[in-house]
Amino acid sequence: MNFTTSIVALSTLVILNGCIVISSPSHHSFNLTKELNLDAESLNELAVEAGAGSLSIKGQEGLTDIRVKAEISTSSEDNDHYQLTLTNSGSTAYLVAKYKGDSSHWSANTDSPQIDLTVLVPPRMLLDINDGSGDLLVKDMTNMVKIKDSSGDLIVDNVNGDLAIDDGSGRIEVSEVMGRVKIVDGSGEMKLSDIKGSIDIEDGSGEMRLSDIEGHIEIEDSSGSIHVMNVNGNISLDDGSGDLTVSHVSGMVTVADGSGDIDVQDTGGLNILETGSGDLRINNINGELAIDN
Repeated sequence: MNFTTSIVALSTLVILNGCIVISSPSHHSFNLTKELNLDAESLNELAVEAGAGSLSIKGQEGLTDIRVKAEISTSSEDNDHYQLTLTNSGSTAYLVAKYKGDSSHWSANTDSPQIDLTVLVPPRMLLDINDGSGDLLVKDMTNMVKIKDSSGDLIVDNVNGDLAIDDGSGRIEVSEVMGRVKIVDGSGEMKLSDIKGSIDIEDGSGEMRLSDIEGHIEIEDSSGSIHVMNVNGNISLDDGSGDLTVSHVSGMVTVADGSGDIDVQDTGGLNILETGSGDLRINNINGELAIDN
């Protein structure tokens, strides 16, 4: 495991080769950059435990090791109060990046200690991610991805494997996944596109958009509008409140709705179990049509 560390003290005057650099004052008295490496030829899984800060994990073809770049921002008194390790046990690698102090003072706020992580891995590795706060990106993987995230925007792109997300709050964007997708979400907007596999979503609140799906969809939603289009499969929608718009679906669409407008067009069938309140518009249903008020 190799470590490269650089420390920059802020609010100082630095003279390098005749150039003068003046650093701006900041609550972060110390900015450190560390790099960690771990041979991955005998490993098949990476488990990540991260506190506050952004996290980017990308698969890179031909890579035989795990490479981590950590940018740490902390005050002087907290300089030794964080944990940053990359180890392995059996066939699993463990990356830990978190503050050792009171977690209530560790957030993605620019005035709070945080660790921003950039990680490169062999694409074949299974990912098991437990992230505290801050934006999260996962891209270019060929194995299952499991994510538990408290807050912050979440982007997953180009994954050839099953995807499981348990998210507290923040925007979720998922694209180009070949595998089953299961999402449990508290709040925040959600966008899914170009998915080849079944989708199961339990959502608290926030707008939801799904398009270009090859597989069956099940959605249980408390509130927020839902837009679904271009689906090769069946759709089951159990919605509390918010408008529903569904179009260009090859299979049966089943809806149980509490309140909000319902607009369904160009589907292989439609079964409305409950309409609640709101307008109902249907057009070009090419199969069974049943509406139970």
